[in-house]
Amino acid sequence: MAERITINPITRLEGHGKIEIFLNNQGEVEDAFWQVVELRGFERFCLGRPAEEMPRIAGNICGVCPSPHHMAATKALDSLYSVEPTPTAKLIRQLQYNAFYIEDHYIHFFFLAAPDFVLGPDADPAERIFLVS
Repeated sequence: MAERITINPITRLEGHGKIEIFLNNQGEVEDAFWQVVELRGFERFCLGRPAEEMPRIAGNICGVCPSPHHMAATKALDSLYSVEPTPTAKLIRQLQYNAFYIEDHYIHFFFLAAPDFVLGPDADPAERIFLVS
């Protein structure tokens, strides 16, 4: 008989989600679904706004990684207006991205991965979530 494996909740993501894995009679993965039910809707409230507001808005899409969203929106504006940032502006952007890179790695380790390493993957999800709350 086929088997269903459900991982619910998925922790370490913004919002709620679950994974369902369906195994065939031989125990091999037949199908898998990753389900995230939240509708973020950012694109809807961006309609009709001035393009210059997008770097400020895009940075709020993700609480873990706002800098890359901000940078992508800024580069889109550069392209939209056919401008080339000055060498100083490019260095400041690189400095911001390097700072993000360091921040992202320590956030990932201490808040997203460490609870699984410290408590172990078999620990109760509520206990792992509590560790980072």
